[in-house]
Amino acid sequence: MGLFDLPGPLLSWIDSGLGVVAPPTPRLILWGLLGGAASMALYWLLSPQRAIAAARMDAAAARRALDAYDGEFGDAWPLIRRVLGQALRQLRLVLWPALVASLPAICLIVWVSTAYGYSFPAPGDRIAIRTEPDELQAELLAASPPATASRAIVVADQEGRVISTIPWPAPVDTIHKRQWWNLFFGNPAGYLPEDAAVELVALDLAPNQYLPFGPSWLRAWYGVFFTALVVGSLAVKLIWRIE
Repeated sequence: MGLFDLPGPLLSWIDSGLGVVAPPTPRLILWGLLGGAASMALYWLLSPQRAIAAARMDAAAARRALDAYDGEFGDAWPLIRRVLGQALRQLRLVLWPALVASLPAICLIVWVSTAYGYSFPAPGDRIAIRTEPDELQAELLAASPPATASRAIVVADQEGRVISTIPWPAPVDTIHKRQWWNLFFGNPAGYLPEDAAVELVALDLAPNQYLPFGPSWLRAWYGVFFTALVVGSLAVKLIWRIE
């Protein structure tokens, strides 16, 4: 579990409760709306709104002064420096509040990508599996009926000798050795041993679909979720008139 995965158990518990009254698609939309609204509200709490508004007005005045200038280019440098200075002033005022306000949304995205991204294949489904190095062979091993604890990926060499049996406890499409970024973003399926002959296992899973229309990227979790996320953040921004 990475740092951004820490809220995951709480989010899963809430989502399981919501699942009693709502199917997956409305829940996914609700999570997107809440994530966008919460991040924008947090930005509003952390950011100096009056200073940002004043900086925006000063920047507009600096641009108007530069647009109205009709002299030699060399004499325009004070106006250009003023425009750039006002732009950097706005960036300084909004950068840290925006970064901090994005953290809850990042945690939510990490959790949603696992909770809504993929599902375990149905019994009898054959899933293509790619390995690195690619001369190895891999196939999915599941009990009947399948149980989370019994799902595993068997990796064999070119002679068919089994060299690794990898547990597959979560429906993710990639299992690899632990990397530095897993300190922040963990893999819910775990990691390959450092001394394993296989470096990576990638399963050809089809993303879950949550809309009956539109291109494939829109029907998957990220199309639905990020659309709702943007709508939620824009709604709070417009209603509260956030700078």
